[in-house]
Amino acid sequence: MTTEPETDLRIGGVRSAHGIKGALRVELLTDFPDRFAPGRELEVAGRRMTVARSAEQPDGLLVTFEGIDDRTAAEQLIGAYCTVPLDEARPLPANQYYHFQLVGLKVFDTRAARELGEVAEVLTYPANDVLRVTDGSHEVLIPMIRSVVRSITLSEGRITVELDEETRA
Repeated sequence: MTTEPETDLRIGGVRSAHGIKGALRVELLTDFPDRFAPGRELEVAGRRMTVARSAEQPDGLLVTFEGIDDRTAAEQLIGAYCTVPLDEARPLPANQYYHFQLVGLKVFDTRAARELGEVAEVLTYPANDVLRVTDGSHEVLIPMIRSVVRSITLSEGRITVELDEETRA
């Protein structure tokens, strides 16, 4: 199974409609909530949309888009991602990476002294992200924690890990 390369950066996920005037509850998937400032353009469910209003909530944002004026229209967007083109990705601090930057990198286990395969996708969990690495016939899930992931070198297309016996099996 090959994973298609990402063309857009996911910055939010529409979780539910709110009220009767078209507002949406959006889970933030970005460290930059200002991407949802009024007037900003985003892609949502294959449509270019402009943010009319947004307000921070304890569990994300409450967002209203221009042209989405009632609950019925808002409900059509539930489950969709809010995205921007990859070329609009903002620089991250040192040692932080977008998921799309990691997909396709080769993963080497220093303890076993061998290549494990390539990152097929990055899974997001509350505790930490997990790399799904495959060599075409075998798959291993690697937690993105400092004690396991030793280095990421984008310029070399390489991630170095130190796996314990249980993870390697």
